[in-house]
Amino acid sequence: MRLWPKRSRITPPREEVDPRVPKLADWDQHGIVGTLGSGPAAGTTVVAHSYRTETGGLDFYELEFWDGPDQVFDAAGRFVMSDWVTDNRVPGEEGGLIDALTRDVDVTWWTDRERIDAFWSTHWDPR
Repeated sequence: MRLWPKRSRITPPREEVDPRVPKLADWDQHGIVGTLGSGPAAGTTVVAHSYRTETGGLDFYELEFWDGPDQVFDAAGRFVMSDWVTDNRVPGEEGGLIDALTRDVDVTWWTDRERIDAFWSTHWDPR
């Protein structure tokens, strides 16, 4: 393996925190679920799965378009995001991909506990 000691580290672009994204402390053990509200994929269910470290901190989360396309575009036809992207920025504290997705295609994150539990009971495949 070749090391590049003088190469600068690639940092993802800074995103503004979107207040509609639930803070990580409000996520359940599987993550959170929402619905895309605009663009060609409006109505698609999006899932943010969190993966934790041994101490319980966030390692990363992944965004999955559960019943939709492999790529999401906004209402103007601009590419927003691919399925199965990951990010290690803490939701609610650091702006990240989940904030960009929420803003660009107007994601509504579910808050109804019964609806969320019903989703996980039929869709969760423990690894």
